[in-house]
Amino acid sequence: MELHDKMNQAWEISWARFFRPETNLFYDHISSKDPAHSQGHLPTVDEVRRQYPNVCGWGTGMEDSAIAAGVWIAAICDRFDATGDWGVKAYADKVWSGMARLAAIARSPGFIPRSAHPADGESHYINSSRDQYTHYVHGLWRFYRSPLSDDTQREAMRTIIAAICERMERNVIPENDYSLCREDGKPGKVDKMWDVWCHEWARLPMIYIVGWDVTGDEHWYTLYQRYAWKAARESVTSPIWFRVAYAYMQAVFSLEPLVTLERRDPNLRSAWLKAMQFYANRMEGFTWTCLNGYKPLDINAYDLDWRHWKSHPMDGGPAGAFCPCFPNNIAWDYAQDRADGEGAWIREPAEALLSQLMVPDRPLPPDQRDLLLHLLHQTDYDACITYGLFFAIAAYWRARKVAQVF
Repeated sequence: MELHDKMNQAWEISWARFFRPETNLFYDHISSKDPAHSQGHLPTVDEVRRQYPNVCGWGTGMEDSAIAAGVWIAAICDRFDATGDWGVKAYADKVWSGMARLAAIARSPGFIPRSAHPADGESHYINSSRDQYTHYVHGLWRFYRSPLSDDTQREAMRTIIAAICERMERNVIPENDYSLCREDGKPGKVDKMWDVWCHEWARLPMIYIVGWDVTGDEHWYTLYQRYAWKAARESVTSPIWFRVAYAYMQAVFSLEPLVTLERRDPNLRSAWLKAMQFYANRMEGFTWTCLNGYKPLDINAYDLDWRHWKSHPMDGGPAGAFCPCFPNNIAWDYAQDRADGEGAWIREPAEALLSQLMVPDRPLPPDQRDLLLHLLHQTDYDACITYGLFFAIAAYWRARKVAQVF
């Protein structure tokens, strides 16, 4: 009960400080514990409309709302599956509303913006990413298949997913270098969907098979089949030196629908499951960092306005575009290109444990169970500045769902 109370505290803190009711979206970090001022660092509407400081919104605090929404709605579904508590539907409805908003404000069919500005509910950056689509589609799929969604929501989800599939079919072609394309129709950054890195191959067939599952349109299953076997084979070619926790986790998220929905070809389902297990095994190497001298951060010790941070130049947008970099010891060490602070103490080990818990019939090894308990117990959620605590919450409820550890 002590741990359950602590995880409920993490839940409430997330909703009070990171979630904005104006948009029904979660944002990336806070600059104050006061909910009235927690997002005071966000760009102005004018800055967003000018695509300042860059077309992805990187570093601004509104670059990963679509990712967060997908992670959260899946976690809410897991909480319902674990407890049968219909009270969580109110939370699911709010997250769904934010996800529907992202689809509605797009000026290009099937485009899913990263976030929306709370001041007007619609201003956004024009470059999304395959990462946003991975979690967004996975989250909608989980909600669609959950008793928490109603007929009206499922009908709206069918429309959104169909538009995303149509965008993929239209844009992910050799002439665009397989890019899903920015909102303005130009190939963008980090939005290539095919001929990609090992952990990214399953993203496109995942979207198509979800399209088939949600809409019932066999056309999307045919497209899924076109890409499936190559993606399954390439997914397990990750070189040993490639070690990025969020990339491995997103591979697992993309593979979950594939393992669940592939029933026509047992060999192909086995290949998808092998890929899931491959990445889950790799993830065991990220959990130990929660032992690496965790200490709660003092939010008053940092300037959390991205306009004052160090930055690096960025191409692909207006002249003078740049990417602000978090101050050291908070989330990422840009000089060393590795997780730091909450990124190493909370986010990466939580991502690693969540990924392992998502693999069917794969019990957590004893050392990983111990590390999950250690991570959840030691974290001071009241001190969290970045959204790594979302993954700790998701790992807790997935563990509860699959009856592991707790």
